[in-house]
Amino acid sequence: MKLLTAFKTCTICLTMLTITGCKDSTNSEIENKAEDTITTHKNGFKDLNEQSSDQAEEASITGTTSTAEKKNTDYSGTYTNLAFAEESNCECYCLEIEAGKSSEICLKPGELYMEADFRKVGNEIHVFYKGASVKSKQNDIPWNDLDTGTAVATFSKVSANQYKLDWKGFQIDGKTAVDYALLGKKTLEGTYKLK
Repeated sequence: MKLLTAFKTCTICLTMLTITGCKDSTNSEIENKAEDTITTHKNGFKDLNEQSSDQAEEASITGTTSTAEKKNTDYSGTYTNLAFAEESNCECYCLEIEAGKSSEICLKPGELYMEADFRKVGNEIHVFYKGASVKSKQNDIPWNDLDTGTAVATFSKVSANQYKLDWKGFQIDGKTAVDYALLGKKTLEGTYKLK
C-alpha cells in the first residue's frame, strides 16, 4: 500500500511538473511570438519607411522615364524623302518613326526591305537593323550575320521643317560590310520633311 501511495504521489508530482513546464513553455512561446511581432512591427515600420522612400525614388525615376519617353516621341511621325517628293506612295521613300517600335524600311524598291528600331540618342534618332522584312525577296544578303547593335543610320533635325538621314551602312562583326554598305543609301539617305 505504501508503494501504491508513493507511486500515486510521484505520478501527481510528475503531472504537476509537466503542467507547470507546459505552462512555462507556452508562456515562453507567447513571449517569443510577442517579441517576434514587436520586431516585425519595428522592421515593418522601417521597411515601410524604406519602401516609401523607394516608391518616391521610383516615382521620380518613372517621372524621368515618362519625360524621356515624351522627348523620344519628338520625332514620331511619317517623314517623306524630299528627293522623291513626287512619289505619291510611301512604299520606299518614307520613314515611319515611333520610338520603341520597329518599322519597315525600304532598301531597294520591290526587292529589299528591313525591320528597323529607332532609338533617341542625344538630339538624334539612331536607326538599328533588326532583321529582314518578310517582304524581302530571295537574295544573297547574309541577313543573320549583320550586326544589330550598331546604328545603320542617324536621323536628325537640320531646320524647323527639315530632317536629314545619314546612311552609315551595315556592319558584320563590328566592321563595315563593304558588299552591303550601300544598300539603302540611294533610297534612304537625304533630306526629309514631316508628312
